[in-house]
Amino acid sequence: MINRALLGVLLEVLVQNAIAQPTTNILMRISMVESAFGRGTVFSLDVDNREYWITAKHVLTGAEHPPYGSIKNKSEKLKILQGQQWLTVEFSLLDPGEDIDIVVLAPSRLLLSSPLPSLTPSSNGVTLGGNCQFLGYPYGGGWPITFDEGKSVWLPYVKHCGVSAMAQGKGFWTLDGINNAGFSGGPVTYLTGPQQQVFAVVSSYWTEPINVITSPLPKPPAPPTAPIPPQRKGSQAKGGAGRAKQTVNVNSGFIIAFDIQYAIDAIHKNPVGPLRSAN
Repeated sequence: MINRALLGVLLEVLVQNAIAQPTTNILMRISMVESAFGRGTVFSLDVDNREYWITAKHVLTGAEHPPYGSIKNKSEKLKILQGQQWLTVEFSLLDPGEDIDIVVLAPSRLLLSSPLPSLTPSSNGVTLGGNCQFLGYPYGGGWPITFDEGKSVWLPYVKHCGVSAMAQGKGFWTLDGINNAGFSGGPVTYLTGPQQQVFAVVSSYWTEPINVITSPLPKPPAPPTAPIPPQRKGSQAKGGAGRAKQTVNVNSGFIIAFDIQYAIDAIHKNPVGPLRSAN
């Protein structure tokens, strides 16, 4: 006879796994993007039956921290990874606003033919403490998969996160998770299946300083003719007990992601994406 408590635990695990599962709809609409400043992540949404691509603004500007400023150019050529080939595409750029780390890319022609429906772009219903996932290409790489017909694509990595806080009136989310370089511009999703929605765009992560203590320092011998022993040079601060102490910034586990509504508002102001059909 199955233990009821154990059965409850197993069901809870299955439910949590289902909640945290990204769908094919988003997996097939995400790609690597390359600008003059390096690689990031970009994903596609259909809005009002038009195709758009969304990424983080700093992928295009090279800004390593806020302020991210505004996009001055009306268009820019970027490389998008399609399958296993890099495709150079000229995009029209839609800037949601100064220091909002999102930019909308509108290609002159459709890049995806007959794709699965895109996720609902909305943060409605996202709850504090809720499970979420973010997808992307850390360090400019993904993992390859080959379909039965021989077609190969580079899929993104998926990482789990939790909704930690919402900056009221600021339009960005704080998530609990470990972000890495290259996830910038990737989608943050909530729920799974037909209810899955994309509610934010990965921007950055907070760092925190930690102390690094090296091995004990040997005392330098004083030259016979020198009344004062020579000092060790450098920016290290003494940490006591003959040790040198310095700090380094590490990943704090807090992710900053901007609300997807910024992108949707920019699209509605300037609907220039290519039409998916005449309907």
